[in-house]
Amino acid sequence: MTTITGRLREAGFDAGQADTLAQDIEQKKYGPLLQQLLLRGLWADVVDDSLPQPQWIARWRDLGESDFPFINAPALQRLLDAGVDVHDLTDVVRSAQVLTIYNIAQLIDEPCRDLGYDLEATPDLTLAAVDDGGALHRYGSLHDALEEMDPAGRHGQPRSLELRRFGGLPDDLQAQLRDLLAKQAWSQAAVLWKRAVGGELAHCLAAMRQLARQL
Repeated sequence: MTTITGRLREAGFDAGQADTLAQDIEQKKYGPLLQQLLLRGLWADVVDDSLPQPQWIARWRDLGESDFPFINAPALQRLLDAGVDVHDLTDVVRSAQVLTIYNIAQLIDEPCRDLGYDLEATPDLTLAAVDDGGALHRYGSLHDALEEMDPAGRHGQPRSLELRRFGGLPDDLQAQLRDLLAKQAWSQAAVLWKRAVGGELAHCLAAMRQLARQL
């Protein structure tokens, strides 16, 4: 129990999740573990948009130079040379990746969906896993649970421009804004935002109310 719990904690599960999954494993109930591992694996391939400077671009360049398949490094470089904002590019890539992993999850859940369920001969199939002892384990719906597993906490939704700009601010300034927004000190937060980001004060005030709903 302790070993698997520790390994789950190392894999990023919080204490409560690790304990619950370890108990399921002890009882040979592997469905919940399989679901969590599949969902985490899908989200692991999505770029992290929370970083002040995106790291995926350097990673893709390295992969492209190593002749790794699927990476169109020349197209990426052309976009950067044309002056495309790296954060806009990150947002577009993330949106495409989230849509892709959602479609993958739905396909795993409903492998026969493209045949259409209006045909009498269409089989109603559900994928499942079999353990070493031959026992069958179902893991529940993946696409229904996918959004709540978003590491960014946005349920798959794209980040707003305000949230993106907030993420690029120094940590101490972020902390000050969080404190002001928690107190609903809109005017003070708007003034601080205007100094850091710029723009009309009225727009900064609206941005702070929008940001407060997203943090």
